[in-house]
Amino acid sequence: MNEGEAPSSEKNGGHVTGRTHVIVGAAAGVAAASALGGPVAVTELAAAAAGGALGGTLPDLDVRDSAHPLRDRLARVAAVALLVLAICLDATAGWPLARRAAQAGLESIALGAVAFAALCCAARLSAHRSFSHSLLALVGFAAATRLACPPLAPALAAGLASHLVLDLFNHRPIRLLWPVRHGFCLGLCKTDGIVDACCTAAGLVVVAGAALLAL
Repeated sequence: MNEGEAPSSEKNGGHVTGRTHVIVGAAAGVAAASALGGPVAVTELAAAAAGGALGGTLPDLDVRDSAHPLRDRLARVAAVALLVLAICLDATAGWPLARRAAQAGLESIALGAVAFAALCCAARLSAHRSFSHSLLALVGFAAATRLACPPLAPALAAGLASHLVLDLFNHRPIRLLWPVRHGFCLGLCKTDGIVDACCTAAGLVVVAGAALLAL
């Protein structure tokens, strides 16, 4: 356990890559969907992977000085691409997930969307590895998604949780219990290190396995 918050710069390494957060987030989303609903159809699989990948990128909204800006942008583009793919697949299937989401009602959707946007702004403005990497942010984003789009909520929460777990393994503390100032880290991996690579490989295996089962 380490005290205090880490500086915003990632130029000295010690963090899991954005690529890994997207892949492991997608895998966590798929695993959550499978655990909650049993066998997952292709449309549900795509939505779960997209929700998990999106959740996996949210904590790093606070990154403003990255050592790998292009790679981080590509990771976010990949998460958005998965979301677009999920929407397209839902459309071809007759919008089953969209209809489920609409059952929440317009007021709930609007409230959830506003809350989600506010949380994104708070994450963007927060010090690195503070609010956006906390259990409070996890609960907030999960609740906002549950209001705005219930089918995505478990996957997004699982993806965001996977980001926090992965960041605990690196050399820079995260303020998991924000606003408490103490930070936590295990110091077991570094950027592009073996743990990072193994997490990426494991995430790909989970997503590929789920895709094969859904076909």
